[in-house]
Amino acid sequence: MKAFTRTLFITLAFALAAKANEASQQIDALLAKDWQQHKLTANPPASDETLVRRLYLDIIGRIPTLQEAQSFLASTDIDKRARLIDQLLASEGYNQRMFHFWADLLRVQTRSNGGQGDMTSKPYLEHVKRRIRENMPYDAFVHELLTAQGKVWDNPAIGYYMRDIGMPLDNLANTTRVFLGTRIECAQCHNHPFDKWTQMQFYQMAAFTYPLETNFTGIAQQKGAIDLMVQARKKPEMEAATRNMGRVFENLGDFVRYSKVQALPARQLKLPHDYQYPDAKPKDVISPLTMLGKSVKCEPTGETTQAFADWLTSPENPRFTTVIANRLWKQVFGAGLIEPVDEIMDSTVASNPALMKHLEQLMRENRYDLKACLRVLYNTQAYQNDATRAELYAGEVCHFTGPLLRRMTAEQIYDSFVTLIQPTPDLPRRHGIDSEMAQKIVYRGKLSDALDLLTSQEIFDGAARASEGYERIAKRSKVLRDQYTAAQKAKDKPLIEKLNLEIRSLEFVARTGIHDYVVVPAVARLYTNKTGKPAPPPIPVKQPTLEELKKAGQNRAYINVPGYDIDQAIPREEKTAEQAREDLYREEIKRFAITDTDPYLKARRAHAKDWPRAADLESPAPRGHYLREFGQSDRDIIENASTDASMPQALVLMNSELFQSILKPHTQLKINLSTAKYPDEQLTTVYQTLLSRAPTAAEKAAWTQAEQTGLNIEDLVFALINTQQFIFIR
Repeated sequence: MKAFTRTLFITLAFALAAKANEASQQIDALLAKDWQQHKLTANPPASDETLVRRLYLDIIGRIPTLQEAQSFLASTDIDKRARLIDQLLASEGYNQRMFHFWADLLRVQTRSNGGQGDMTSKPYLEHVKRRIRENMPYDAFVHELLTAQGKVWDNPAIGYYMRDIGMPLDNLANTTRVFLGTRIECAQCHNHPFDKWTQMQFYQMAAFTYPLETNFTGIAQQKGAIDLMVQARKKPEMEAATRNMGRVFENLGDFVRYSKVQALPARQLKLPHDYQYPDAKPKDVISPLTMLGKSVKCEPTGETTQAFADWLTSPENPRFTTVIANRLWKQVFGAGLIEPVDEIMDSTVASNPALMKHLEQLMRENRYDLKACLRVLYNTQAYQNDATRAELYAGEVCHFTGPLLRRMTAEQIYDSFVTLIQPTPDLPRRHGIDSEMAQKIVYRGKLSDALDLLTSQEIFDGAARASEGYERIAKRSKVLRDQYTAAQKAKDKPLIEKLNLEIRSLEFVARTGIHDYVVVPAVARLYTNKTGKPAPPPIPVKQPTLEELKKAGQNRAYINVPGYDIDQAIPREEKTAEQAREDLYREEIKRFAITDTDPYLKARRAHAKDWPRAADLESPAPRGHYLREFGQSDRDIIENASTDASMPQALVLMNSELFQSILKPHTQLKINLSTAKYPDEQLTTVYQTLLSRAPTAAEKAAWTQAEQTGLNIEDLVFALINTQQFIFIR
């Protein structure tokens, strides 16, 4: 049975490979026909040395290590290029490379919206990574984002809408630009001056997703409780109990703030007050209606997001498939068949219309499997030709006699330096949110589910009692705040710090009432609902330490509820990944014949901490980080990265500690140099490590002259990393 299964697997693998090869040949044939029409010839085939570096950079986002390049170059397998492509597409490096592709498009940030979306953004980021790793079909991935609702701990895909928190019209403009390649944002204020879209059509499109509430800052029954508060304030005897109730509701909202997306059918989109066209009146309610392709119309109170997602991701949508096929072509070849990729109009014509239609059909036939489509593109002879070095100017038609010569992206540059440092750049790491974030999500999830069990009257009654606690400390709090303001004016930092802690301590005491009268009863009810048993006494509250008070909020255990515990698989998987790294370091010790074992292990552990791949860092990296100096997108605007040469990048390459870092003991470059006994071997090693090729005769002669002036091998490394040969993808 095992032999049969293995045979079947091999047969299927060969069949898939043959189909992919046939698809690649069809693309080459369409390109060849275009070249013939324009009297062009294909670029010469790229050498193995050129191609191995290109494939590593394009597919997994970094240069190959010396050992990886040598393994490929030494192979005599006639299919070694196709095998390498398959190997790289199946690697974790591919997932990391594609994360940057999507992070730039979707503006994925670790901390989004100025911190408002912290609880949502990290789970959303990890969700995007997981879907890439699963190779989720593109249409299903987009459909999931567009229909995402609920709480972040149940559905992290809501991060797509939370990314534009409180800005539904901007979100619609971003959606059409990313997935339909059409820029309609200016139609938000007036009819599009250069395209056919009207302001009415913009609002009709926006009406599909407008009912989604992203600015949710309270708990489920808070509105009813606020209504009770408004009524109570009319009664003189309730004045004291309700005076601080607004603060109580605000603090309750902190438990669930910006963590939920929900459809509110009553939330209907209206035209702006200054709408000036004759087809409607200002402030008219707008019904959802699609702007191109199959006409889809919904009632404003219907399930509009589902209809919108169905329409947008349909294979029949005239833009959806075209846009992603064009984006992938640009990623592989350096320019789209349609440029710009996100300003498509009815009058837009691809540089090779027949090829564009073929790529769209390829996408549909592969059921929107992006990896399968990329496999076809990388296996074309056109991609495996020498790069076209002529600069492509705006508006100029590209015929793709080979891929365009391109500068590395910020992530490719940084990850290539990581490769020069780390003998094994793609270290085992646990995927998903870390233990700290998992704990926060479990905590917030428990409180949110618990508070949803309370009625409006119960919330009001508990808030009234908690409000009395604020009333008791109000006078003392005012005195401290006045003193704090005076200390700020006097710039008395020690006093500011002292008063700040006193105010925080006082507020902690006040918030205790919220916990005792609202949250604890809610969590007790959740416990009973889950277990069918009376809830145990709440866990006693401990006065936080000074250090804990300095932090923004403290978590309380309240009552341990079954099902609301951190997944123990997370710490286990983190330890497993750590052990896998240790095993890998020891395998490196054997492979490279390292003798100083303990210093090597110490260095490699430092590498893992200080030099992770770009996708394992914050998104985007903090300001001042090498990635930002190299042009990484701030991920505030769609595709905001820069690959242009810049003075900061030049200064980093010439003057920063980056150069010294790659020459420290136990880096990949240093290990490679240590195995080279003679000067000519060291010269070859440097070229092979940085450029995946041996030096030419002219380069050898130039280096011989340079040595005579007193330059050493480190000077050669410095020179090469500042050349176009290193920075460009050839």
